[in-house]
Amino acid sequence: MSLARTLPLRIEPVEGEGLDSWLEAMACRNRAPLTQVAEALGLSGVAPQNPLMNPPWTIALTPAECAHLALVTGTDSGTLRRMTLARWHGKALFIDSHRRRVDRRRMWGRACGSRFCPACLKESGGRWQLSWRLAFTFACTRHRMLLADTCPSCGEIPRSRGNYTGTTPVLGVCPTKSKDFPLDRCQQDLCEAVAVPLAVDSPILLAQQQLTELIENDPLTTTDFEGLYGSTSVAISQVLADLRTFASRVLALAHDDDLARWGADDLVHRCNAYRQAPLTTYRGRREAHTRGAWVAPTDAAATGIALAAALDGLSRTDPQDVVDRIAWLTDRLEAKGGGVAHCDIEKWSAEASPDLVAMVLSAVHRSQGRRAVRLHYRTTTGRPQRPAKGLQLPLARAQKTPVSLWDTWTLRLMPSTCRGNLRWSTVQQALAVSTLQVGAWINLSQAQKLLGNNLPPKTLSRTLETLHTHEAGVEILRALTLLANLLDHEGSPINYARRRKVFGQRAEFVTPEDWLEIERRSGRTYPVPPSHVHHANRWIYQRLTGNPVRLMRVAPIRNRDDKPKKYPQFTFDLHPFEVDELTRRCRQLLSEESIVEPLSWEPAFPVEMPAPVNLPGVLLESIHHSKVHDVILAGGLSASAVANVLNTSAAHIRCIIDRHPLSRREILEDRNEKWRQLYLAGHSISDIGRMVGGSHPAIAKELRQMGVEIRSRAPKRQYERLTQEVIHRYTHLEESLQDIAGATGMCRATVRNILEREGVSRRPCGRRPLQK
Repeated sequence: MSLARTLPLRIEPVEGEGLDSWLEAMACRNRAPLTQVAEALGLSGVAPQNPLMNPPWTIALTPAECAHLALVTGTDSGTLRRMTLARWHGKALFIDSHRRRVDRRRMWGRACGSRFCPACLKESGGRWQLSWRLAFTFACTRHRMLLADTCPSCGEIPRSRGNYTGTTPVLGVCPTKSKDFPLDRCQQDLCEAVAVPLAVDSPILLAQQQLTELIENDPLTTTDFEGLYGSTSVAISQVLADLRTFASRVLALAHDDDLARWGADDLVHRCNAYRQAPLTTYRGRREAHTRGAWVAPTDAAATGIALAAALDGLSRTDPQDVVDRIAWLTDRLEAKGGGVAHCDIEKWSAEASPDLVAMVLSAVHRSQGRRAVRLHYRTTTGRPQRPAKGLQLPLARAQKTPVSLWDTWTLRLMPSTCRGNLRWSTVQQALAVSTLQVGAWINLSQAQKLLGNNLPPKTLSRTLETLHTHEAGVEILRALTLLANLLDHEGSPINYARRRKVFGQRAEFVTPEDWLEIERRSGRTYPVPPSHVHHANRWIYQRLTGNPVRLMRVAPIRNRDDKPKKYPQFTFDLHPFEVDELTRRCRQLLSEESIVEPLSWEPAFPVEMPAPVNLPGVLLESIHHSKVHDVILAGGLSASAVANVLNTSAAHIRCIIDRHPLSRREILEDRNEKWRQLYLAGHSISDIGRMVGGSHPAIAKELRQMGVEIRSRAPKRQYERLTQEVIHRYTHLEESLQDIAGATGMCRATVRNILEREGVSRRPCGRRPLQK
């Protein structure tokens, strides 16, 4: 076994120098061809067969090569490894370890070739920095100039192949072989090449400083991009991949006005020339095909402007600032007519992180966008995320969510005035379904099945679309996203899925006998309608399951007067004692099933909830229950009447009474007694309604319950003498049916029947236009 011999003349490597440059310097010092020096150092393959590849030892050293080279040259093996591209493997580029080649399709990897700084070459005597080979190096921060891309004489990219074989290297000159005379070389002095100077505050120079610091630091992770990735540390390779992805879209979509923010006019001109030219190969030919996003730009100006734009947008610490900074690119994206869907954005690059995709979607949807996608990606919040696949997340959230969303949240999100008909119960269910879609890949149908909701699909989608198109639609979606995050992180003390399973199929929770006893103990003096016991069961069902009452199973025996639409009035009329007894029965049912949970619960609004002026609804706490009680005691006998006095909605009044019940029995008894006395005095039901208030069916119902015999209606021809007056008032005076009924003493239905009998054409409903 022969011993390794050291070179007679050795030279120390320059800081940051590449291995091939160091070997050329030693070959020049020893006045020997590079092939002989490489063989003496245990290296081979100076001129690879593929001209687009550099020798493999310039990319990575094998352990045997590194040990032999360290022994022969007396240089530390760690220093030798740092002189190859392997020092940035997994950080700024990726290397195929078996073939020792740079993966060109990842991280803008360059298989060969290098940019250069003429001033640095002149100062170092022609020594080449290894970092110039990286696609992310485009400027010299020391001399504040743009790196040169090609030889000014032959136009070839330097170091794009094994430059020296059988001749002694000459440092600092272009060794490219002539196309016409292969034995001749260019021999252009690259130290005299002209480079574009950059201002101290140039965005390109600042971007290079930031990238150099990011790449050269020892840690493989960083927390500097908090606006994009949050407070958690992220791999630098992922940061560079996202910057590359965004920069490639800048080169594809930006206008001249956009590029002018990061480069001077001459640099923008160079960038446009690169974007419009066909792809240049390392063989010097131009191929007319589309340049892929994975191809590293061969022009330093285009690279610098694109990466400066990417860093300007993605390096912000506030997520909202990131969205605002990249909004210009999404505008160009939409103007081009493509790439606005999440699947299109993900096709930008396989290396793009979910954070980048979600942030771009947030910029696309910053004003209005597809409702489902905004919920899936949480783009209305400051931290967009890629949706979770599968049903695990929505299934866990469905256990914490009732079918009808909590009253306080619904009141806060439901607009008081909106284009389209919004029903209270429908909005509650629609918002609950949308909550399951936050951060998950599920559609409305799947979310409905998880909750057990059976709203018609058209009704559900129409309600959600009405909410989304409202002027506060973005804030509504943001509030739902925050609610979903709150449920995911803090949970709920109630397992609604278990309650729906245990109590969802029951139709009776309190017997008629028990309810009659509760009514008697509450002080009710007149007969109880049979439908009240069914309403009491609905009350218990709604409290236990969180479902709307329409989902409750139909009782085997129902009264003809039992109609679910009368349930809201039943809850509004409940006596405080009746509420306490029903609540006690609910807790008893939970105890029988060994369920240790509070009867009811509502999540509090998070701190980051939008300001009160942004959401369309009104806080329930803004209306004190004492005001509602005062209006009721003053004669407000319905939720709508109280709402009109307090300038709010009937839903607010019902929710307040549900939490703070008030006995209205004495007021109702006084009103009913007035009805009875007036009726016995000979007044008609219509007259009573105009004098005291109340609808015809309600007055007739109460009179029958009090044992008053209702008189038969007047003969149909009784008002024949008023026929002409009715027609005159309707056709000539253009009075409404209600005004005519009040003036003639008839009910509205009688006026309508007279007009139909006489063949008078009816005016269309609605407000008549003002006469000019």
